[in-house]
Amino acid sequence: MIESKTYQQQRERNFIENTIENTLALLESQFQTEAVNAVRPVLLRIDDLEQLKQLHIAAAKVPNIDAFAQMLNE
Repeated sequence: MIESKTYQQQRERNFIENTIENTLALLESQFQTEAVNAVRPVLLRIDDLEQLKQLHIAAAKVPNIDAFAQMLNE
């Protein structure tokens, strides 16, 4: 069965939204919510799934929220 273009786009959008939610949850488990809220708007503007996947992996390894914020600005 071939997926329609609209279905593929919606599926990718869902992956993007889930990756953002999971990244934010991971950051909130490590850092203060207020600090995570500071990077939330920038993260929400990213629509490149591969970039978001890399950021999610990085979120598990960064020593502080400032290091993550710097990655967002690169």
